Amino acid sequence: MIGRFSKLGVYQELFRLRDFYLAAGAAVLALLSFVVDYGSPVASRLGVALAIISVAVNGTPIVWGAVKGLLNREVNVDELVSLAIIASLIRGEYLTAAVVSFVMTFGGLIEKVTSESARKAIKSLVQIAPQTATVLADGEERAVPIDKVSVGDKILIKPGERIPVDARILSGVSAVDESAMTGEPLPVQKQVGDEILAGTLNHNGVIRAQATKVGQDTTLGKVIKLVSEAELHRPEAIRLIDRYATWFTPAILTCAAIAWIASEDISRGVAVLIVGCPCTLILAAPTATVAALGRAARAGILVKGGRYLERAAAVKAVFFDKTGTLTMGEPRVEEIACTEGVDKDEVLACAASAEQHCTHPLARAILKAAHYAKIVVRGAENAFHEVGLGVRAMVDGSLVEVGSVMAGGNTTAFPEHLEKCLNHSMARGVTPLVVYRNRIPVGLLNVTDQVRPVAVSTVKQLNRIGIEEVAILSGDHDKAVQRVADTVGIHRVYGRLKPQDKMEIIKEFQSKNLPVMYVGDGINDAPALAVSHVGVAMGADGTDVALETADIALTHDNIARLPWLIRLSRRMLSIIKINIVFGLVFNAFAVLAGGMGWLTPIMAAVVHNVGSVIVVFASASLAIFPDGATEA
Repeated sequence: MIGRFSKLGVYQELFRLRDFYLAAGAAVLALLSFVVDYGSPVASRLGVALAIISVAVNGTPIVWGAVKGLLNREVNVDELVSLAIIASLIRGEYLTAAVVSFVMTFGGLIEKVTSESARKAIKSLVQIAPQTATVLADGEERAVPIDKVSVGDKILIKPGERIPVDARILSGVSAVDESAMTGEPLPVQKQVGDEILAGTLNHNGVIRAQATKVGQDTTLGKVIKLVSEAELHRPEAIRLIDRYATWFTPAILTCAAIAWIASEDISRGVAVLIVGCPCTLILAAPTATVAALGRAARAGILVKGGRYLERAAAVKAVFFDKTGTLTMGEPRVEEIACTEGVDKDEVLACAASAEQHCTHPLARAILKAAHYAKIVVRGAENAFHEVGLGVRAMVDGSLVEVGSVMAGGNTTAFPEHLEKCLNHSMARGVTPLVVYRNRIPVGLLNVTDQVRPVAVSTVKQLNRIGIEEVAILSGDHDKAVQRVADTVGIHRVYGRLKPQDKMEIIKEFQSKNLPVMYVGDGINDAPALAVSHVGVAMGADGTDVALETADIALTHDNIARLPWLIRLSRRMLSIIKINIVFGLVFNAFAVLAGGMGWLTPIMAAVVHNVGSVIVVFASASLAIFPDGATEA
């Protein structure tokens, strides 16, 4: 029942709950009361005493919950059951009051049990976090608490151990089970240079790795933070039912009074009060929401709250960022062009020095190229990342700028050789990064990025489930964006966009009643993520700003989960609507049956809890929503 047992509990701990033993003990007392007075026309003192003690144990918390609701000036549906218990006691029906108290209390425990399967999936993510790590220092292995590990520390992960922090493998090869984070059942082969995530399981190899993210900054840490916030934002359906509940209690009180006055039988009024408690209705949305949140978490999708999951069902357009979203986010420098008098190593050194503290995938490509070319990265001062354009910094007393053509001026100032290279790169759909020194272009870096293998199937699935518009919104030049679009099968393309341009395009579509889901990973995606109907961030490689702004995070950057997420959201709303309709009809018939005298107070208590459990089981079906489910 709602009120005292409105908070969902832990499934495995049911029979360790103090409430369970108290309820069971009180039930035994009620049973003894029945046995003592069985066949006797008048209740004995012992029988009455046993029944009253039973009511005190199971009924007092219910009545107290109702009193607290009145003191806080809140409508609490425990008031209905409390009135029924008190009315039974006044009439001298102590055994009836005891049985009603037990059935309602035990019903609350059953709701608690059947609801927990939804939340259990979310909590399991928190429980996989290791508490210690083996740190390698001065040739020795030391087990240290996880909060003592720092970025840059070298760690050892043995077979069968969970990985304590996000790290990059320095030596060793192993199969890593990432199912807890991604939902993928098969272990993934990891080798030198690969990233490994905190909370995942090292299967069969000895790995030495260097910590890249620790504590709350790890992917698991971000997941835990999202989980802790997941139920703070309630969906519209729950708020609607809350408003409904405020007038429902007075309506049931009126029905009970009419049944009593019309029949001159107070037991009918008591039965109406019991079945009138709208638990089926109030459970309709929260249980479905929690079950869907848990299912999404197991699939590697972290949703910040129920309302965001609800919004996904209404999405009619899905817009993607390009780099790091539709592409792998692992670009590489394939060609370097330079002006006369400047060699390629100098161009790469300038670019790497300016980009060394930037987190953008293109910056990582430049730094990786410099590493392989054995280029010394020089110190940079006053580095500044201008979102959507590039990076500028002071390197050896010179102003170095790296980014798009617009970063340092227009192409008219380009030397003829460099301008030809630039035009050729853009015609091929390659991303050119111009390197300026003191506002003069000195070189060009051609960067390419591989399209994600799942991108094509993802776009097809989105079209198949009825998404009306799929588009790419990118700051890259048109040819590079069009190359990716042609590869994945997207026909609407927007290139050369600044962050505010992405935001305006999304607003334009949403003004046409096309709610937009935007998927991105970078700082420049934050405004688009914020303004979209649903913002989805790439959780593994996404920046902190993108993750903070987004409503949903893909813990392993698996965009193939997006169509499934939309289907899950639609199914959740369908279950909620079915639950609400069932709750309304069930309550209406139950109140009618109670008023007509077809239900005794004890029967009413049983019927009431049967309805609640049916709703919870319907919601729990979302916890096993299959990967290949069809659209709801």
